[in-house]
Amino acid sequence: MAITINSTRENEDDQTVFFSIDYDGDKKWHGDIPKDADPQAFLDAKEDTLKVEILRKQYNGADVPQLEDKTALESFEAWIAGGAKNAEIKETRIALPAVEAADAVMGTRPKMIETSEEVSETVVEEIDGKMVQKTVKETVTRPVPETKEVSLFNEDGEEIGTHTIEVTEEYEISPAVEAVEETTETIVVRPETVVEKAAWKDTAE
Repeated sequence: MAITINSTRENEDDQTVFFSIDYDGDKKWHGDIPKDADPQAFLDAKEDTLKVEILRKQYNGADVPQLEDKTALESFEAWIAGGAKNAEIKETRIALPAVEAADAVMGTRPKMIETSEEVSETVVEEIDGKMVQKTVKETVTRPVPETKEVSLFNEDGEEIGTHTIEVTEEYEISPAVEAVEETTETIVVRPETVVEKAAWKDTAE
């Protein structure tokens, strides 16, 4: 018999069973089971589950794939037989997102030209010990909208004069965008790793 009951302890709501299980050597362990359960029958029914828990304690961090048509215990034992290796995990990520093509966005604005004008300013300066008021002139250049004269007509279509309008120019608000295809890259997020087996520690009664 793989499981031997060593002793039991009655608790308020359940019972603690101290037992030995013959699995890769004799191992002493314990567990809480229902108060009215038969310890031997209860643990015998969970023998495979107990063995899996033992392996999980000894192979901490094991990432065991569940094999088709195999039990959890059979899958774990097959994983150990294969070298106790957590498989490499790769992940595909977007390296460069896709960009849709777009035409340039154009707009219109007043066309600016530079104009020069002479401005005068009255200043007071001390000259030869006397306060002298004089006019200082300078040429100032500033941007102004360019204008042009166009014919002006009445409602009957007769030319009646001219009208001044601003000259506009087209400019690029945002440049055209070329289409870019999405590119991906595959990276290793977890390399293949061997999980070392830890020694079993018996439970003291």
